[in-house]
Amino acid sequence: MSDRRKDQSDRSGTESGGSARALGTRDRLLRAAMDLFAEQGYRKTTIGEIEARAGLAPRSGALYQYFASKEEVLRAGIERHIEQLSVLTSALDLLPLADLRSEIILLGRWNLQDLNRREPLYRLVRQEGEVVPGLLDQLREAVHDNPHRRIAEWISRSAEAAGSTRVDAEALALIVAGSMGHYRTLESIYGRKPLDIDDERFLATWVEVCIAIAQHFGLDAARDSTYGRNGFPRPDQPRSAGGEDSSHARDT
Repeated sequence: MSDRRKDQSDRSGTESGGSARALGTRDRLLRAAMDLFAEQGYRKTTIGEIEARAGLAPRSGALYQYFASKEEVLRAGIERHIEQLSVLTSALDLLPLADLRSEIILLGRWNLQDLNRREPLYRLVRQEGEVVPGLLDQLREAVHDNPHRRIAEWISRSAEAAGSTRVDAEALALIVAGSMGHYRTLESIYGRKPLDIDDERFLATWVEVCIAIAQHFGLDAARDSTYGRNGFPRPDQPRSAGGEDSSHARDT
């Protein structure tokens, strides 16, 4: 390699390494800030505390190399949380399953885990929702409205398949998902499971309540006409030429 090309390669490597270090420092600052905002609130958190938590010299001005203000750090941290949540595979992306009970169990387990992931954002809503203009609306859409709309869409599809017209899907989504949110909120506020009821015990009863609601509105009727209670195709259902159940053939 010529001296000129080697010099260019060395400069490129140095610039690449510098960019990686800068990105790493920015990430550390974001994580440190969001942790502190959740722990003690946005107003009480100082720039120096963020720098110290990120492993930098406090009050050195290091944060201002990456962010113009503390508010910009908060907005960047919120946007990152929302982006991370949006790319996670939703249980709704895995539906439909063979039977309604399996779908409800899957949704319940996913929602409990998802609520854990959203807890830092929920905490910010409770503590600092009005601190930055527009932040409350952004958080409400990302961590509450959008997930509930998706559940409401699933309920609507189930109602349409069952031929039911008396279901308020959005209200029902709030009822079934809201109970889980309340369970997690109480756990977050008091630092222990409500009434010492663990996730599995809560989920088991929640599933039975959802099944009872579905039966009340007739949402399981269409599923039961095609599948038995065990989730396998009923033997009297027509099958496609390839040997598959005709309903699966239509879905694929």
